[in-house]
Amino acid sequence: MGFEEAALTRLRRYREEADRAAGLVLAAEERAREFSGRLFSGLERVSALAHRAGFEVSAERSEDFISLRVREVEEASAAFALLRGAAAETDEDLMHEELSHYSLDPAGYSGRILGWSPVTGEEPCQVFAVYRDGVWKTKGIFVARSRGRVDDPEEAVHGFCLRIVGRLIDLAALTDGVGRRWDEGPYSLQDRLRGQPYPVRLRIPG
Repeated sequence: MGFEEAALTRLRRYREEADRAAGLVLAAEERAREFSGRLFSGLERVSALAHRAGFEVSAERSEDFISLRVREVEEASAAFALLRGAAAETDEDLMHEELSHYSLDPAGYSGRILGWSPVTGEEPCQVFAVYRDGVWKTKGIFVARSRGRVDDPEEAVHGFCLRIVGRLIDLAALTDGVGRRWDEGPYSLQDRLRGQPYPVRLRIPG
């Protein structure tokens, strides 16, 4: 076999593997998109119910993004967004139980949805990993740890969304163990005379 024939044989194997990888990555991305649609719809519905229950709650949604806001004792907000693409999952808490974390095989790729809240700073405070077989896992401040399937019944999805909106209400109303505590830091008489409030820190139970 000459060089060209050998090279073509190898390159065709590469082509097969590339097509397989692209298909698996696309499947994970599509599953994440499917789950984000159900998640965001659930958050909208629960936010509307919270408003009917007397809370000042708003939800603004675009295709791949939702922003939630609650005003009570404090103002608390959160935003969730679907990321483009898929990648090998590296977080031990979010890894698929049946997939080895030592392998970067595309079968172990997940799509991701991230959540942010100003009360925790600029880094994501909730992370969802969604796999191509429909398994999803999450961890963060709104839900410490949970898992499910993309095709879970509506009641299960809405119950999960209730946990997220409920935690956002806790952050705004300082309920369920959430609260402010005096922070350690300088505070002078001049600070007081200028009307600067004493620094406090929001306590978020784990």
